[in-house]
Amino acid sequence: MKSEAITPVSRLDGSVEFSAVTLPGPRAFQEELRFWPFDLPFPYRISHEGDRVAAHNREWVQRVGLVSGEAALRRHDRYGMSLFACLNYPDAPREGLELVSDWVSWWAIWSDLPDDPAFVQEPGRAERFFASLTAVASPSPQPLASVSTDPHINAFTDIWRRWCEGMSPQFIRRTRKNWVDWFASYRTRSEHRRESRTLDVEEYLTLRDVTGGGLLEMDAAERVGGYEVQPEFLESPPLEAMRHSATRVINITQDVQSLAKEEAAGDQHNLVIVLERQQNLTREKALRQIHERIRGYTDSFLRNEAEMPQFLDMLMVPVEERTSIYRYVADLRQLMRGCVDFCSASGRYDL
Repeated sequence: MKSEAITPVSRLDGSVEFSAVTLPGPRAFQEELRFWPFDLPFPYRISHEGDRVAAHNREWVQRVGLVSGEAALRRHDRYGMSLFACLNYPDAPREGLELVSDWVSWWAIWSDLPDDPAFVQEPGRAERFFASLTAVASPSPQPLASVSTDPHINAFTDIWRRWCEGMSPQFIRRTRKNWVDWFASYRTRSEHRRESRTLDVEEYLTLRDVTGGGLLEMDAAERVGGYEVQPEFLESPPLEAMRHSATRVINITQDVQSLAKEEAAGDQHNLVIVLERQQNLTREKALRQIHERIRGYTDSFLRNEAEMPQFLDMLMVPVEERTSIYRYVADLRQLMRGCVDFCSASGRYDL
């Protein structure tokens, strides 16, 4: 997809005005939707451990029983979830990349269940499934000792054990809450599907903030990066705003990339569809609005990033204690860029 050059126009006061971007028409959106040109002002980076991580991940999904049979294995290979790890965490050691690739492969396998009529309509099935996953992350060691016949539960038991390795009790408490909230959001999504409930834009975005798993991706950045950010900094105004912006960029860009597949499956859990329905927009206008939203979020992120050193100065945080905070901000940048690059390259979003 080619983009038109943008020519600046000088004003009398010396400032510069850029002409409006001409976006492709509806037909181009339908035919080349995966290549919608999101311009994220962060550099492309990737780990060089891709082949080793992919080999581990392929063996792991078969060993834990998530994938069996040639058709399922071909689908797994087409998704290429190890690429997600390498694009989003390019500085992580191989062990961390393997953990992330196993997590997102497991997620990709069950994430369509909340849209499967058989799963949604069977009384109590969604509730039992997500309750079992929640039990694995319980502070009590008893759920970890029990053996489930469900490979999804057994796989998560392995992921959760590795996720907590080497991390402080404080981190484990925080990430446990994020996992529990994530599973609860999927139960809510299943209920909406069962009730054929439609959401407005703000309701949708609020739910998507959790179902998108952004906070878990951020927790993973600390886990595989071997560092931790103190709660008072995570909850500080500039970093909280950056976390919010990153979450929205990750979720909304993915909604555009996955639109064709989700629309074909009758899935209404997509911002493009919500905007079209609520605001009576054409496909082109909905995508244009999304483009503008993403620019607003990345601009906000960069403003808050620029303010972070002064904020830390005000708190008189010693320079040597700022390393983890700056590392975290850099990882937030990478999570936004990595999502766009992965969605454009993965076969997960093919029809």
